[in-house]
Amino acid sequence: MKARLEDKKLAIQLRKSGLSYKEIQQKVHVSKSLLSGWFKYLELTENEEEILKSRIKGRVDKGRISSTLSNRARRIGRETVAFDDAKKLFDAHKAQSEFLAGVALYWAEGSKRTCEFQFINSDADMIVFMCRWVTKYMNISKDKMKFRLFIHKIEGYEQSHQFWAKKLGIEPLKFEKTIYKPTQHAIKKNPNYNGCLRISIGGIYHLRIVKAWQKLLIQYYGIV
Repeated sequence: MKARLEDKKLAIQLRKSGLSYKEIQQKVHVSKSLLSGWFKYLELTENEEEILKSRIKGRVDKGRISSTLSNRARRIGRETVAFDDAKKLFDAHKAQSEFLAGVALYWAEGSKRTCEFQFINSDADMIVFMCRWVTKYMNISKDKMKFRLFIHKIEGYEQSHQFWAKKLGIEPLKFEKTIYKPTQHAIKKNPNYNGCLRISIGGIYHLRIVKAWQKLLIQYYGIV
């Protein structure tokens, strides 16, 4: 009983010093529930409360910094793996003009600020080329790609889904929900325009591969 009273006295003293339950348990070997019972009616002075709050904030900030550094290390690790994979593929395909053309096209027209591979254009031949390029060099089949049409919702564009579906050799149901762009026109003026089609590939890994290819392309041609 005397030892338990000594433990309680020490635990209270440590709590008043601003230590956390975990830190106290390292010095006083009792359960967290027992500590909670001991501290239930513990009154702290204003200074002791400030010390406790300050230490709690310090632990939170330290935890956030540690988490940020840990996440950054993991991200850098994943980027390194992706770059190594990209380098092997680039070396294997760099003699093929079709491969280099696709890298350059994504560099010019592809999305860089998203978290996934996205390529959008109104040129149907270019979209077909990129679709074939993704399948050939990124080893991703059409059924793994996502397609979305961006178009004006006005008379004359009703057949655009069928146009793109036929061009790509896929079912119209494969398309994601269409995005309708605002326009002041009431009818279709350009008979050859069928909106913009976007190709997307889920997962940041594929985007990292293509962005790495862009850097390797720059090195390959000695641009910088």
